[in-house]
Amino acid sequence: MNRLPFRAFASGFLLLLSGCSTTLPELPKSASYALPSDSKTKLAQYTQPIVEPFPELTGFHPLADGKDAFIARLAVIQAAEQSLDVQYYIYRDDITSTIISMYLYQAAERGVRVRILLDDMQNRNDEDMVSISAHPNIEVRLFNPFSHRTVRAVGFLNDFDQLHRRMHNKALLADGIFAITGGRNIGDEYFSANGSVEFGDFDLLLVGDVVPPIANQFDVYWNSEFSTPIEHLVGKGKQIPQQEIKQWYNEQYEHIADSPYFYALSKLPIIEQLKTQALPFFWGEAELHYDLPSKLSAPSTENPLLHQISTLLEHTQHELLLISPYFVPTEEGAEALAQAARDGKKITIITNSLASNDVFAVHGWYAKRRQTLLAAGVKLYETKVDPQVNKQHSWLGSSRTSLHAKTYIMDREQLFVGSFNFDPRSAQYNTEMGVVIDSPVFAAKVYQALEPNLKKNTYRLALDSNGDVVWIDDHKQQTLTSEPDVSYLRRFGAWFSGILPIEDLL
Repeated sequence: MNRLPFRAFASGFLLLLSGCSTTLPELPKSASYALPSDSKTKLAQYTQPIVEPFPELTGFHPLADGKDAFIARLAVIQAAEQSLDVQYYIYRDDITSTIISMYLYQAAERGVRVRILLDDMQNRNDEDMVSISAHPNIEVRLFNPFSHRTVRAVGFLNDFDQLHRRMHNKALLADGIFAITGGRNIGDEYFSANGSVEFGDFDLLLVGDVVPPIANQFDVYWNSEFSTPIEHLVGKGKQIPQQEIKQWYNEQYEHIADSPYFYALSKLPIIEQLKTQALPFFWGEAELHYDLPSKLSAPSTENPLLHQISTLLEHTQHELLLISPYFVPTEEGAEALAQAARDGKKITIITNSLASNDVFAVHGWYAKRRQTLLAAGVKLYETKVDPQVNKQHSWLGSSRTSLHAKTYIMDREQLFVGSFNFDPRSAQYNTEMGVVIDSPVFAAKVYQALEPNLKKNTYRLALDSNGDVVWIDDHKQQTLTSEPDVSYLRRFGAWFSGILPIEDLL
């Protein structure tokens, strides 16, 4: 999940009665910047033969499978020799996040500079973070932190307008050579390691021209006024004794050694491709777009990513494929998409069903726009939740998946991959980032796989003779007349959310 808790919405109304602010004052901190890439590092030598023929282009390897995405992160962390920069909205306290933390700590132990920038929405153990940050090669900063460290609700009550604005950016950089960005946070559900829920997501492993701008983006956030060293919040920690580190490693290793998940990792094709330097890359011109940190204080003027995405959509001539897990178009946005369809553009939207959406309030407001879109000819698909169907993992979903990928393809030529949801929260409140790549070759591969995946993994929506929405299961040749795979109570919750004045917060 990457949305604010529903309880936070109520806090917004209480804010109107409160004039007290708990925003932390900016404290002195040292500025630091991305280290330049060094041609002598292993990663530079690995990529030199594949980058050299494309000096002004970006190479990208799609990470659609959760296990591949996890392995790619471990691989670049393990290979780093100079620097690692880590920037995430969510960083869980679970198996996969623990393993990544172990790899980051090992990197610091061998002399790699590690900078970790995390949004402070997730409640983490401050003592653990300050202990990690006590390592001479590791710095941890929190973005837009809560001053009340134990009871977050107090902060929301006193300063909701500031604290509900979050850093939603996601990036990992290694030695200035590799970058990974896209929709995934750090946690089991993003890497196919959670037995009860999985987010179907999409990342890109990047080399070449777009990597330095991603590093610059990290620096802009790292040195911004909203970024606070963990020591300023809880005091300085003590470096963890080596014996304690060794014990921690051993305990974690014993915990995961017999896990079917980690056994499966060793069988993945990406492992051998990484070992043999045979990982395939697509190539194209690329451009990074991102919001500035100052969007948190001036959202009406500091949202360049929204303007860039709007421009991309306006310049789409023939066809738009829009994949967004939290799809909440405003009334004006829905009408713009509908008008584009009426003008002859092929508009296809893939989003979560009520059953697969982890925030039913989001679905309640999206549902209000479905008839407008369908009546205009927009093709609308919602992901299934069907435990009886044994599907392969993909960014469009699996039998226990909630769609989490944020990807747009324009005219089968340009590809946008990033953190931006098609909703008011991404547009106005959260900071976001994304990469636009010109790659007709990759777009062709996506469309080649699209039709069978849609038939198997989604419901196709349509209007019946009375103008009511129906859900068509093309795989089972069935037509349903109400929200599939959910209880009446959940349907009611979504409907009721749709009449509350909360659209701007979704």
